[in-house]
Amino acid sequence: MPKIAEQIRAARREQIIAAGLACFARSGYHAATMADVAAQAGVSKGTPYLYFDSKEALFLSLHEEWDCGAGRRIDAAVAALAEGERGSPRKVLHAVAGAIATHVMAEPQTCRVLMEARALAAHQPAIADAVRATDARAHQQLEELIAAGINAREWPQETDPALAARLFTAGLYGLMTQWHLAPGSFSWDDAAAALAGNPAAASDGGNTVAPPDRTSRPRFLSREGKR
Repeated sequence: MPKIAEQIRAARREQIIAAGLACFARSGYHAATMADVAAQAGVSKGTPYLYFDSKEALFLSLHEEWDCGAGRRIDAAVAALAEGERGSPRKVLHAVAGAIATHVMAEPQTCRVLMEARALAAHQPAIADAVRATDARAHQQLEELIAAGINAREWPQETDPALAARLFTAGLYGLMTQWHLAPGSFSWDDAAAALAGNPAAASDGGNTVAPPDRTSRPRFLSREGKR
């Protein structure tokens, strides 16, 4: 019986999360209420509070869901590369950009929550902490990958890994915003290739042609840590 009860509770929690996603994506964080979430889920008004202390806690769970889902797609995309391609930082970065692009198109509502979270971070301390933690992980991983690419002569020697990492993520977030404003207005495959061509040139569309691949093996970490 306890195991069945746990399964029921887990299923109900997922139901609340799905309802929260629908409400936040439709109305935005400030306009959506926990009563709206309850109505969307078809439960009593107090039920969402059995799983989340507040609207903010529910919103943060959706931000975490995006983070985990994107991390799984990145891991799968990198693992799917051929042995020689995994030794090329540029090809790994291309796979990372492609995985995020796929996640954006597959999870448009969750992506809307992610984009709003970055705006809310200016005024909501808990959301700011979550966004900063996500950024810190991503930038550390990207810096290591880009540094490996510089050593492999896949990107210019004068490239600053820290700045390049920020330009790369800025390019991705900018493209996400444009995609939601005008879905289908550009090719995500082309955008991913451009961003990976030279991450330091991401703000200019990433059009710099990278040198040929080398065989140094980069290290790209998932959000769970080192493999």
